[in-house]
Amino acid sequence: MKPADETLLQTPYFKVVRENGYFIIKEPQAVNGVVTVPTLADGRLMLAHLKRRAIGGMSLEFPRGAIDAGESPRDAAVRELLEETGWQAREVKDLGLLHSNTSLIASAVAVCQVLIDDQTAGDTDGEVDELLWVTRQELMRLIAGGKITDGHTLSAAMLLLASESA
Repeated sequence: MKPADETLLQTPYFKVVRENGYFIIKEPQAVNGVVTVPTLADGRLMLAHLKRRAIGGMSLEFPRGAIDAGESPRDAAVRELLEETGWQAREVKDLGLLHSNTSLIASAVAVCQVLIDDQTAGDTDGEVDELLWVTRQELMRLIAGGKITDGHTLSAAMLLLASESA
């Protein structure tokens, strides 16, 4: 006999359902978040150093956040970059989608490269403790050395490098 589909938990942000015996997290939008890959004209990339409570420590990541209802991934990338870092976007390029955990989470996350000019940063939401500027080679060394463990950042880095070599 087939197990009944049921909603196990419902919050304003997501619900957990059991479908065909599997647990699945569903969010209101099929693409619910965005990772920004901030890039200067000289090619350096911006990383954010911030406290992540879920892991109980600091994490080195590309800026990211939720996509608001009715907002495009590109618009969310511009907004998230400004909120978290105080930097204005000049141009936005779509790099692709990533799925955080295809066995558990139904939604995807968009990845956008955000081109920025040298500028003075404005006010932020205070989430980011420090910004770092790295070359692609430095990014690869940070990844290889285990200094970047965030799955969204690792996937976004791969999408960036793949787009440049295609």
